Amino acid sequence: MILVYEFIEGGSLGRHLLHQDQHDPLPWKRRLQICIGVARGLHYLHNGVKHTIIYRDVKLMTILLGENWEAKLADFGLCKKGPPSLSKALIRIDSVVKGTVGYLDPAYLRASQLTDKTDVYCLGVVLFEVLCARRSVHMESEREQSMAIWAPTCVEDGTINQIIDPYLIGKIAPECFKIYVDIATSCLREDNLARPAIGEVEVGLEHALELQDYADTAMRKDGVDSGSGQKFNIPIPLLN
Repeated sequence: MILVYEFIEGGSLGRHLLHQDQHDPLPWKRRLQICIGVARGLHYLHNGVKHTIIYRDVKLMTILLGENWEAKLADFGLCKKGPPSLSKALIRIDSVVKGTVGYLDPAYLRASQLTDKTDVYCLGVVLFEVLCARRSVHMESEREQSMAIWAPTCVEDGTINQIIDPYLIGKIAPECFKIYVDIATSCLREDNLARPAIGEVEVGLEHALELQDYADTAMRKDGVDSGSGQKFNIPIPLLN
């Protein structure tokens, strides 16, 4: 038997985010559209098929980018078939926990119970990676940092604007930024039941994109060049 797969010429999201010396930095709205595409794909896997499919390994390297930058989930090797889509029953895993360091859901690690919220957690890590252009586990001040812990701590401390990708400084509308960060943080809640459903994440990201579009349009009407440097300032109180 021969399997033929579509060739995805854009490569992985990680290739574009983590190697900006080799690629032009991705504009903010494009990053947001890619994240929406990933959320939409996961939403389909969780609710659009007869039996829920838990992807289990959402990360920068398994998100491929098509010709028009549409996001495609690749490598379904760790996927797990769950209960009928309308059921919210837990999938109990008796085997060794599988996944990628830096993306592993702590609730899944503790109880070996795989749910749709495991994918939501992984996506939360990706959302912060997209914002900061840093790996899920990276070196910071000569010590290893986990994005899943570090980024929410920076949000709580009001310093998240200090760790975002420098290329994005001044290019994210404050209202969009707040919603995006709130969504990413909620995806990483320790209690998996407190995390949003993937459909809520999708809708929230779409709303963030609408706010960015609205702010960009307002800037153009005010005569501000969309290609200029500093455009938006993110006041710290907005994040509290």
